[in-house]
Formats: sequence, structure tokens, C-alpha cells
Amino acid sequence: MDPGTFRYQNLSSPNAIRLLILEPSKDQDEELRGTLTHTTLEDCDHELIEAYTALSYVWGDPTLTGTLTLSGHVFTITATLAAALRDLRDDTRPRRIWADALCIDQTNIPERNSQVGLMGLIYRVASHTVIFLGHSTPETDRVLQSAPHSSMNFYPSWNQSQRHEIVQAARFEILNRPWFFRVWIFQELILSRDPWVQIGRRRVRWKDFCHLLLHNGPNSLSRGKPDDGEEPLRMLDRMNRSYINGGGGNNAGNMLALLKARRGLGATDARDFVFAHLGIASDQWNVAQSVPIDYCSALGHVFARMAFYILETEDVETLITLLDQQAGVTNGEIPTWAPDWRMVPSPCAPMYKSNKLSHARVLLAPTLFLEKHNILGLVGHSVGTIKDVSATFPMSSTLDLQGMVSYQDTVSKIAALYNSTGGVYYRGDSNGQHAMVSIRNREEEHLELCRGLFEEWARFLEHLPVTCPTDPPHQHEQFIESLRTWTEGQLGKPRIFVTSESNDLMYIMWTYLHPKATASSLDGRRLATTHDGKLGLVPAQAQKEDCIVNILGCQVALVVRPVKVEPEEETGIHEDLMFKLNGRQSLQEPGEKHPQYLDRLPMHGPVVGVEHYAVIGSCCFDGVDPWAINQIPKGSSLRVYAFH
Repeated sequence: MDPGTFRYQNLSSPNAIRLLILEPSKDQDEELRGTLTHTTLEDCDHELIEAYTALSYVWGDPTLTGTLTLSGHVFTITATLAAALRDLRDDTRPRRIWADALCIDQTNIPERNSQVGLMGLIYRVASHTVIFLGHSTPETDRVLQSAPHSSMNFYPSWNQSQRHEIVQAARFEILNRPWFFRVWIFQELILSRDPWVQIGRRRVRWKDFCHLLLHNGPNSLSRGKPDDGEEPLRMLDRMNRSYINGGGGNNAGNMLALLKARRGLGATDARDFVFAHLGIASDQWNVAQSVPIDYCSALGHVFARMAFYILETEDVETLITLLDQQAGVTNGEIPTWAPDWRMVPSPCAPMYKSNKLSHARVLLAPTLFLEKHNILGLVGHSVGTIKDVSATFPMSSTLDLQGMVSYQDTVSKIAALYNSTGGVYYRGDSNGQHAMVSIRNREEEHLELCRGLFEEWARFLEHLPVTCPTDPPHQHEQFIESLRTWTEGQLGKPRIFVTSESNDLMYIMWTYLHPKATASSLDGRRLATTHDGKLGLVPAQAQKEDCIVNILGCQVALVVRPVKVEPEEETGIHEDLMFKLNGRQSLQEPGEKHPQYLDRLPMHGPVVGVEHYAVIGSCCFDGVDPWAINQIPKGSSLRVYAFH
């Protein structure tokens, strides 16, 4: 926004704000005129006569502009703001309005930082908030005209056909407008005393708008998975529930819950994915200490600090799950270990985790953050390196699983064999629970059935389309050969090969190809083998020669990719990470005692070396259960992994 010849006067106190005094006009097309006045939030909160209205709107395309004359100076504003002011302008009386693009000097970064921190209070103190959704149409006029007037105790009666027409008009003419998909609007709505929905010059109260479209609330929506037509209403219902239950922002949830609920929405400045929620997060004071509002900070640094806050207040596994839940790969400005909140949620199911084995209790899981480099340091050990990867598996819901007659028949025969010999039972020891089945005197039959099962897997994979254009030629075919080698090695092992009692890769494949399964960890991911013969489930972005590591405090393994670092920079990063790890400058004091990381287990050895990686995502490999008691690494195999 270009202020032209207009000059802002500095705000005089930390809680001072500006208000636009918009001059009246009966002519819709007349030039917009007004002045900016300074006041304080305390004064506004006690004002009984000249209260102000807060404007909630979408900035829109910055190349489409209008003008406003402020104290005789021409001020350029976006076309959407110009339209909002024209429709808000009164015929005869000046109107006091707070609009962020006007009332905050957007070129003054310190002021912008301070005012954004006050925005929660600005919307709380405003006597009304107008949610401006843009130009009107005959359909939008009909919707707003149909709304009740609860303050007048007027509730119009509509028959089912009439209401259906009104709701349909709202779905396609109102609920798909950009305002509903912007990150700022959540705070602006739930903090408002009296929100109104305005389209053109017509407006209704938010609660009346929702009453009209939601009727008797969520019971009027169909149960189960909504169709495309119902999703806008479900979105409106969620927003209205947040407004009703928000308690002025006191019950909105913590920062992590807010970020998860709003990820992938629109924001003119992506840093606002964090900053826009500070006014309503239940842990706002703690977040503000870790991620202060600062528009001088690069986007990558803001997201990195937010990720480290999540790591410190939750755990490593929560952070990794957030990375798995984003669709696509972030660009280079965001560290690979930090969630990119601009990305929409991924449809992939959570990564598989075994719950059968006993795990060591982690006593110490160091988390090291080098702010200067946006590097996260975590302690862990290597599991292996990827040799071959498959094509990406399609969503299981898109497959004709009933048509896989031969496969389903083989599965049924193996399950019937298990039942005929007494079924699956469990044995427990200090390492955990182990599923067992007796196949005495039927070993050959079981062997042939399992061989047939693996052949069905291979046939399925042979027909799997290679949808990623960057996959190297013949990569998928090479994986199938590696898979055949792995499956041959499984034949004759005392394990469950099908049914819900199976585990690891057997369970993953069984659920993926089961006709009644709702979702599978394999959806949208790949299979991979390592150089030492392991088979596992990896992210779609995984490649040959990516590494597999286990991280202290996390029960899923990670796929990581080596990062090249210049020797001089590598030395500095190594020293900084080891200094943070040891908590003192001297890293090699005589008689130094190294920390014990796991309960009752002999891991007193030093953490040796720093290795540099990018995070690709979580994974699981058959028979590999991170930090299971029977799989604890020995000696000085621990490393600090510097994630870039």
C-alpha cells in the first residue's frame, strides 16, 4: 500500500491506535474522504457515544486499487477496502472505523509488530465487527433478507423447499468467498462482541446468518462423510461453534491446536499463520516468549521458532507427525524439520507404529536449536540406507479390492488355517507381547499359501502405475526384485502373515488390500528396501541412498537425506551443537561423565560426531521398533543429527 504524500503521525503510547473517521455521503460513487484520529484502547473501552466498528475483510489483489482522501492527501488502498468503505459509509453521519491496512502504518515495522500484538484487544473493544464479504448479487440479497432478526424476536418460517433454495444460494454465492479461507478471520470473529455479515450494503448479525443456514445446528447436517455441497455448511458450523464457545478467545485452544485447524488457509503474509493466533491462543504468553511478533524475521525463522516451541512443549513425535500431515514438499526458505503451515493437510493416514514390544523409558532427549542457522540438533543412531524404492501407492479407497479374487481367496485360506489350528494366541516376556499361532502338521500347506500370498503382492506391484515423473527408469522393477528376495526370506518364519494380529509390513499390506479397511499407512507412500535387506514403508518423497535414523524420544524412525555443508561452517555448527549438548565450553574435560539417556540401560558412552541431514518424513521398517528394549544400540553409535 502506497501512502503517497500522506504521512502517518507516530502513536504516542503502547496501547494507542488510530481510527478512520469516514465522512458521510448519499452518493455511492462519491470520492471516499476521511481523517485518521489517535485514541487509546482504554478510552475506546469507556466510550458510550462514539464507539468504533472493526472491519474484517480480505485485502485482495494488491494490483487492484482505489483511493481515499485523508486530510486532503490522496491515499492508495486496495479495491476490496475501497468497496468495503463505500458500503459502510453512512448517508448523514461520520463513521468511526478500524481497518488494519489504514490504521496501521504498514511501512513502519516496529509499529506493525506492536499493533498486530494488540489486534485481539482491538476486536474485543470494538462495539461491532463488520465482516465484509464483497459485492452483492440478487442471490446474496435473498439470503440476507431471509435471515431472522433475533434482537427483534423475529424468526421467519420457511418450508423445506424454500430453505433448500436459500441454503443452496448461500453455498455457491457466499460460503465460497475468500474471507472464509483466510487465516486472520478466526481471531477477528471469535473476539468480536457483535459480529455482522455484510454483502454490499445489506448486513445481518452473525448469529442470525448462522441460524438461517444451520437451522437447528449440526443435527440438520447428514451424518458421516459430507458431500461437496455440505462441506461449506460444516465449515460454517465449526466457525460458529468456535465463536459460541470461544469465550472472547479464552477457550479457543492452544497454539498447536489453532495451527492444525487453520493450516493451508490464505494469508497475505505467511508469518501471520503464527502471529494471527497469538491473540487467542491459551498459551499465548509462552508462545510470545518463543516466537515474538517481528515482521523483520524471515518466514523460515518464524516457522523454525514455532516448530521448536512445539518440540519443547510436546515431543519429537508430535513434530514429526505434523511434518507427515502436510501435503507436498516445502521450498528452501523453510527448514525441513519445521511444518510449513501454508500447506494443506495431507490425506495420508498416520505412520504405522508397533505397540507389542516394551520400550525403554527415555530419561534425556536433548533438543538443540541453533537460531543463527535454523538448525535443529537431535540425538539418535543410524538404522540403514535405502537401496530400492517402489512407485507411490495410490489411495486404497480407489482400488477395486473386491476384484482381486485370487489374493482375497489366499488371505481367506491362511486365516482359516490359523483358526483351524486353535487361532492366534500371545506370549509375553520382558521384551513385550508376541503373537503366536500353531501350524503343527500343516507347515507345508502354510508355506505354499504364504508363497502364493507374496506372489499376489508382486503381481499387484507389477501393475502399479509409476505416477512420479522424476522416478528414475526401472526403479520400480528393481524394487520388485528386492521385494522378492525379502519375501523369500520371510517364508518359514514363526510370524502371523495376515489378519489384524499380524504386525509391521505384514499388517500394513493386509490393511491396504483389505476391502473393509478405512485407511492405511501405505496410502500415498512407498515401500523401500535397505542395503542390508530390510523392507519398510517410507514417504513418497524418499529416494535411493536416503538414510534411516532413530531419534531419542520418538517411536517412529525418520527418512533423512544428507546435506552438504562447507567445512568451515560445519566446524562452527559442530562446536555449537556439542557445546549445547554438554552444557559447558570444555568438551573434553578429564573424568567427564556422559549422561545416561535411557532408563536402566547401559548407554553411558559419549555422543560421537555430528551429521547433517534434511528431514524427509517418518518411516517404519519390518522388525525395527525404535527404542524397543531388545533393539537398543550398543557403544558409541549415538550421533547428533543436525537437521537443516
